[in-house]
Amino acid sequence: MEKKFRHYEFEGVVLDIPMRYDELAKMYIEEYRNFNENPAWTRDGHPVIGAVEEACTYSEWDEPGRCTDCGSCRFYTPADVDTLIGVCRHEKRKLKKRLAIM
Repeated sequence: MEKKFRHYEFEGVVLDIPMRYDELAKMYIEEYRNFNENPAWTRDGHPVIGAVEEACTYSEWDEPGRCTDCGSCRFYTPADVDTLIGVCRHEKRKLKKRLAIM
């Protein structure tokens, strides 16, 4: 069977996320790479992250102690609807030097 992918283009980032069929869910789901081990960055130097990654030391939420993952942080912006990848907007996580993305 041919491998399925979901294609994303946002802020200079191009990602093809592999999909796999989940028997329990009876649907295709995205298989995200580990963005900590294999990072991607927007053209402005913001890191691409997974919403379910453990919140970093810069995370913030309206209620103390409630920010447990990147998706619940106020600095997280989803890349698209129905995906668990997005961009961290915290300035301290931004690359110091902008990338030349082609």
